[in-house]
Amino acid sequence: MKQLPIYGINAFLESGMVHSFYANELKTHLESHRFVNTPHKHSTFITVLFTAGIGLHNIDFNTYEVRAGSVFLLTPGQVHSWELSEDVQGYVFFHTQAFYNDVYLTRKLEHFPFFYLQTNYPVIYLESQEVLRFETLFKAIFEEHQRNLAYKFDKLVSLIDMVYIQLARLYKQESLKVNNQHSNYARTKQLEKLIDTHYKTKKLPNEYADLMHMTTRHLNRICQETLHQTTGDLILKRVMIEAQRMLIYNDLTVSAVADELGYDDYSYFIRLFKKYVGESPKKFQQRMALLANQ
Repeated sequence: MKQLPIYGINAFLESGMVHSFYANELKTHLESHRFVNTPHKHSTFITVLFTAGIGLHNIDFNTYEVRAGSVFLLTPGQVHSWELSEDVQGYVFFHTQAFYNDVYLTRKLEHFPFFYLQTNYPVIYLESQEVLRFETLFKAIFEEHQRNLAYKFDKLVSLIDMVYIQLARLYKQESLKVNNQHSNYARTKQLEKLIDTHYKTKKLPNEYADLMHMTTRHLNRICQETLHQTTGDLILKRVMIEAQRMLIYNDLTVSAVADELGYDDYSYFIRLFKKYVGESPKKFQQRMALLANQ
């Protein structure tokens, strides 16, 4: 079975570096690790700042514009690849979950809105006046990573924490929904986390309502008021992202994908996929294979 490459920190580190963290100037990073230009996954959290250049960033079957001031934030397991101009500039850093979470007692990576789930919106477009401020922070992270000074680890975590706090304030996708303290916001985030954990075995809204100790009708109302989607929409979205990944990158048959995702009724899975994606699983798989070979 074909497996999509999954890159950890060790694929990028030089000798003497902290083995739970990596940072580099973006142009150098891309030139030194050309394997990242084809679809792949990471086992780490990734943050990338573009200060120059243009292009496209493909993340889990969605394409995002790359321009100066773009900040991309990826969680472990997301499939992505780049199509970039030759003049791109910026900075990139990777780190493990433990690198950050083991430092803070009450604040964790998953508390930041952009890292809560794999399906969260992955890009922030900075206003021109904000780019220099973030470029200064990213440059400080890169330079600290190159040195072997006392308290290096502590300073790196502090700088990264500052980046995440500032980016969380700018994260429009979440701020347009509801305030973080709103009870419905907390419940929808709880639901999304449960779906991310159980989507292969639990497909029905009432199953998640039971896990959250509320009625199915109440849960659906919360989802529609907060996210403008039904509970069923959220479940199907997560299942279909995984189905598309498996069809393209794992080289599985349609029946094998249906079985892996918990669908005993093969025909029902095909109907769901066609309704969500717009074409049958087989046609989708064939079309993506042709595009990859062009």
